[in-house]
Amino acid sequence: MQPAMNPPRPDTSAPPLRASSFTPRAMIVLSRWRIEVGFVLGSIVLVTANPTRTSIAAGLPVLLAGLGLRGWGRGHLTRRAHLTQSGPYAFVRHPLYVGSFLLGLSFAIMTGIVWLSLLFPLIFTAMYLPKALREEAFLRERYGDEYAAYADRVGRFFPHLRRVPPAFRGAQQFSWERVFGHREQLTWLGALAALGLMWAVASGWIHQLAHYAAAHWPWVA
Repeated sequence: MQPAMNPPRPDTSAPPLRASSFTPRAMIVLSRWRIEVGFVLGSIVLVTANPTRTSIAAGLPVLLAGLGLRGWGRGHLTRRAHLTQSGPYAFVRHPLYVGSFLLGLSFAIMTGIVWLSLLFPLIFTAMYLPKALREEAFLRERYGDEYAAYADRVGRFFPHLRRVPPAFRGAQQFSWERVFGHREQLTWLGALAALGLMWAVASGWIHQLAHYAAAHWPWVA
């Protein structure tokens, strides 16, 4: 008589999150509505923001880190020519999105609205994760095993701390021409404009302008 065999345990490990986890239509809707929602939320934040010089100083290092990461990534990215794996792409697969997250977080901190800083990571994830998954599906189809190996080695938004990126000798070098070719300067101008607006509110210039307009142009008030 043979001993009873224990039934196999079910595999409870969570599969990696991929675009196949969502329907194609859901992926498209979720990745495109981020612009409209971002515009609405940004308008609300501008009206309710209460920045101070202290809050601006607290968010400024995060802003510079986001701009630096995005610029570094743009200087290495060459779309459709080959799979970019150099520069920040040796550490995370979506450095531009990580940089954009830091930019948004910096301005959330500058507003002085505590709940916004706490809620922003959830809002950003809902807006950008579907887009990242769609891009990964495209790259898997285009580069096949090369992208599969790259995705296994490099984290999506966070680097694998226990895995040291390879040297990538002969890999693409940073190029300012690519930075400007991707029009990253528009991001710099937008960030500078938003920073200037935050400083104007914190310094009281906006309120002074509103009082002046109300006194001299009553129809504006």
